[in-house]
This record gives sequence, structure tokens and C-alpha cells, in this order.
Amino acid sequence: MARYILFAILPVLLVLSGCAGNKYDKSNDMRANLEPEVWDTTQILKDLKRGRPLTKQEKEALASRGAIQFNLDVADNEEVQMFLQYFSMDKRGTMEKWLIRAQPHLPYVRAVLASYNLPPDLIVLPFIESGYSTMAYSPVGAGGMWQFMPYTARRFGLTVNWWVDERRDPYKSTVAAAKYLSKLYQMFGDWNLALAAYNAGEGKISRVMAASGQCDFFDIAKDPKLLKAETRHYVPKFLAVLKIFQNLQPLGFQKVNWQAGPNLKEVPAPGGTDLAALAQACGLSWDQFREYNPGFRRMVSPPDSTVNVYVPVAKEQIAVAYLKTPGNYPSSGLQIVTAQSGETWWALARRAGMPVAELRQLNPSLPETLPTGQTVRVAASAFSIDNTALAEGPAACAPKQLAAASKPQRHRVNKGESIGSIARKYGVSTKELMAANKMRHAGRLTLGSWLVIPQSASARSVQIASAASPSSGSHTVQRGETISGIADKYNVDPGALMAANHLSSAKDLLAGQKLSIPGRADAKPSAPPAPAVAAAALPSTTYTVRPGDSLSGISRRFNVDSRQLAAANKLSSDVVRVGQSLTIPNSGQQPKTIAAREAEPAKKNLWVPKPQAQAEKHPAAAKTPPTPQKRQAAKSVNYKVGPGETVWGIAKKFNVEPSSLMAWNNMKSPGALQAGSQITIRKD
Repeated sequence: MARYILFAILPVLLVLSGCAGNKYDKSNDMRANLEPEVWDTTQILKDLKRGRPLTKQEKEALASRGAIQFNLDVADNEEVQMFLQYFSMDKRGTMEKWLIRAQPHLPYVRAVLASYNLPPDLIVLPFIESGYSTMAYSPVGAGGMWQFMPYTARRFGLTVNWWVDERRDPYKSTVAAAKYLSKLYQMFGDWNLALAAYNAGEGKISRVMAASGQCDFFDIAKDPKLLKAETRHYVPKFLAVLKIFQNLQPLGFQKVNWQAGPNLKEVPAPGGTDLAALAQACGLSWDQFREYNPGFRRMVSPPDSTVNVYVPVAKEQIAVAYLKTPGNYPSSGLQIVTAQSGETWWALARRAGMPVAELRQLNPSLPETLPTGQTVRVAASAFSIDNTALAEGPAACAPKQLAAASKPQRHRVNKGESIGSIARKYGVSTKELMAANKMRHAGRLTLGSWLVIPQSASARSVQIASAASPSSGSHTVQRGETISGIADKYNVDPGALMAANHLSSAKDLLAGQKLSIPGRADAKPSAPPAPAVAAAALPSTTYTVRPGDSLSGISRRFNVDSRQLAAANKLSSDVVRVGQSLTIPNSGQQPKTIAAREAEPAKKNLWVPKPQAQAEKHPAAAKTPPTPQKRQAAKSVNYKVGPGETVWGIAKKFNVEPSSLMAWNNMKSPGALQAGSQITIRKD
């Protein structure tokens, strides 16, 4: 990886970071997610089956020559052979997944390498860096397809800040990697050393060469005291993957489709562009737009600069038309927060989940002192509507997240989840969940896609928790436990568990804390409930939040006090979400009046969303789900093994021991795990 570690200034950086810690580690979209086949070299070497006879095809692949000449001795050749067998046989599913993932990027990478007069063999470098994943992050903070550290990325022209991470941009990062590789080769004049420096940093390799007096990488790599195992095995691993890539068909892999890349066009977008609204105007889902533009960390572009966005060629004119008149389209990525009496920019930034500087940057025309009722624009995260976890600086030391009742009614599909498990999580039936998302069959879900949760399921969970807490059970939190883990243990909803214990964030959980478990009849609640307005006793109706709405605007529309409206809906802030269902207390209006008002078309809105999109935005208006029923605790679950998954990875996902997982499924070795097979996970 392109690591450039400055040990001299590390203590200073740690002091400056304060309670916020490493800002890259804290961000939801920058968490370490590298596959173990990429970074866990020690485990790879343990898993290698040494002495396995070579097939004829493997011998021919090893004998093939590339543009870069590597002079290997017998021991080095043996290591290349083991890595070749590991990736072509032991981890064949992983290699196949990487090849499919790489196809859209390979033509561009090949063209850039040629333009910089670099060896074409370097096209396989992202395989051993990230598995060709644009969204990959290492445990030490390297990011993107080429795994740049932030400092090195900035050295070669990439921007890494709260708004964007251009290490994830496959086009800009590839150019930066070509520049860096050119510099490394100029420094060392040898590709073995240049590749080692790409992994460990040029400073490290220079110091090792000076200390050892050695100028040959393989001589240096023989001494484990000079280099870490990852760097010592880096070049043999690179060479093994290169030989696989050069011999795909003889080794039984599908050949690369060099036409798989999308046909995109760059469109300049001014600062502060609502990217989510731009995607909607082009008829793209946010996931599709983000796939074309992975560098954006927010649904709004940086306010201080013009940036290029990538859209399909067929959508170019639509995107240009939107950018000319963005006010004619409904906002989506920009959300509105209303300043409270006496609230400062600092306090508002903390409540909105944005750094103060970026919040002021997005609202440059607003005064230094905020008047009561002033509306302030907030940028939504590209990966989570909850921005609080992404706030940096002192404001992030003790973030105040929204209460469970005001959670957005959308869910991002995680690995291993099903329609049934998501429905149970939110306390709705599978039929309701499928209907809200226009699904005919409860088949396999797409990883990373978004689902609409019907009605205000999390709010119902809060009500259920409040009703159940007087007769609830208790649990003492152990070190390492999480809200979701405890909720699974007692078969309750995480939102209900947090509400019953007055936790505004899962991060508030402390070891030794005594929790009240909703629905358990053997203990007392952990704390008395906070006083609230009894909105249920007032004549009321419901309203579904639309784009551009704010809490103060809705309260004025229905002639109710904004504080009463917030209390009736258990809102801890003025933030409301598009699609959220609000109870309007003492409004004096009937549901029909509201429906008629919602049906009126906006006069300036030239963009009309598709019927399906409308249904997804207002799922709560269609049907009120029944009260969720208590389900029996499951003793075990069935799990379908995905391509490239390992025993270690699945065990980590379900928080169980790998040895137990193998015993439950009568597996004699980790290599017996097969993609597509069903395995049993016990939940004792």
C-alpha cells in the first residue's frame, strides 16, 4: 500500500485529535473493510498447502514471462508457486469475484499506465491492494482501489476531506497511482524495490537499504528483522497474481470482458449541488449514482469548488438541464434544520451532525448570530442519513443523536440479511415490507441496496417499549457487548431496547450498566420515563414529510406549536426526514384535507417522479401495519455462503468461534467451505 508514516509527528497528531480520535476511523463510510485475502498475509501463509504437485497448466503459467523481469531463486519461486495455487485454487471464488469487480476499471487503468510509459503488468497491483474495490479501507486508514494513505494521496493531487475522498475515485486515483509509481521507479531504478516501497513507503525501504547495505529486494526480504512479513511477501504475491491474470483461461477462469466499463460523461457541477436531487432528475437511484461517483461522501457537492460528476452518456443533457435550474426540482440531499432560541452555530452543528466549518461553508449568507427560527441547510451523508457519527472535532466528543422514534424509515441491506430478518428487526411483517418495496418474491437481496420500512416502525417500537418497561427484565452489560447483540440475545428490537433505557445512541452503552429488557416480567425499569405531552389524548391526524419541509413549516401549516408537535412525535431535535410520518396534535384538520393538500402539484416542480418512486417516498400513507407480535427465540439460523467468504469471516460476522462453526457443520478444515452451500449458525 502507498503508506507514508511520519513517526516524528504522530504524537502531535494524536494530541490534536483529542477525544475525536482518528477522524478517518470514526467515519461510517471509512471503516476498515479489506478482505482478509488482501491484508492478512500471516494467515495466508498458514493456510497455504505446501508441497502440492503442480498441474500442467500451473507449470505453464509459472513459466510465462511479463514485462517486468523478476530474478527469483528457488525459494522465491516456491513462494510464487504457493501464492498462485492459493489464489487459483484455495481462494478461487475470491479471485473470480475480484476479476468481475475489476472489469469496469481495467481498460482505463491500462490506458493510464500506457500514457505514463509504465509496465502493463502493474494493472494487477489493485488486486493485491484492494481486490479492485473502490470503497476499500485498511485498518491503518489506507483507502480506495490503490490504497493510498491520506498524506500520500494529497501529495499526488487527491482531495481527502469531510465532503469527498478522491482515493475512491477510480479515475483520479489511477492517475495519482501512476505518478507515484513513476516516482518510485525513478528513486530506486528497480521494480522489485519500487513495489516494496509502494507497500511500505519509500522512506522505509531507503532506510532498510542504508542499514543493511543490500540493494536487492530478495536479499533484504530474507531477513525478517528488516521488513514486516506483508512487505517481504508482497512481490511474490504480486507476481503470482500477475501470472494468473496472464493465464486466465488455461487456469479455468473466464476471460476478461474489456467492454464491461460504463459509458460515462463528465458534467461540471457547481459548489453545493444537491447530488441526490441530480440523481433523481436523471432517473438514477442513489446507489446507481454513487456507483458512478464513489468519491462523494455527502449527498451534496463541496460548496467551495466546482467538481465533475459522472453520469451515463444518455443522461448528460438531463444532468445539464438540472444544473441550469436546480430550483425547479425537489431537494433531497439538502435537509433543513431550524435554529432554536439562543442557539449558536457550534450548538447547531453539534445537533445537525456536521463540523462547524463545513456547516458555515454550506450557509455562507447567514449571519454570525442565528435568529430564532432561522432555517439552516444540512448535507446528508452519502452512506447514512444519520450524520452525527461523521461529525469531526470537539463537537463529536459527545454527539447527541436523534431518538429512536425519529429514525429515518429506510434500511441499507447488510451482508447476510434477508427480508425476514429485516422485517423482524423493524417489527413489521414480511408482506408489509415486500409491499412497501414493490417486491414480488422474498429472494436474495442486493448488498448495499436501500429498503423502505413501512409506517413509523421504529416509533411503534418506542411505544411498545414504553408500555412494557414497567414489567421488564434486566441485563448487566459485559465488556465488548453491543446494543444489537443484547437485543438479539433477548429477541427484542434494538430501537425498543434503547428507548426503554433512555439511550440516544448505541455508543452510550457502558460495561457494568444495568439495562431494562422490554417484554421481560422479572425486573424494574432502569429509570423513570421523561415527562412528555400526552399527544394521544388530543384530536390529531397524520402528515407525511415531503422534500423541503421543516418542523417549523409544518407547525405553521397546521397552526400548532412546534414544541408541541415535537413532543407529540417524540422528536429530540427539529430534524425531520422525507417520508417520515408525523402526528399532528389538535390540528382541527381531517386526513382528507391533508391528502388533498399533498396531491396538489408544486408550481415550480418540472420533474415528476415515477409512480414507484412516489410510493417509496410515502410508504406510510398507504397502509398502517399491525402491531408486531412477539416471536420465539431462534436456536439456530441457516446462512448461505457467498463467493469468497471464509470460515473466519463468517464466524466474525456472527460473533462465534471458527472452531464451533466448523463443528456445527461437520467441517474437517476451513477449505471445505463452499460458495452457495447452506451452513448452520447456532444462537445459544
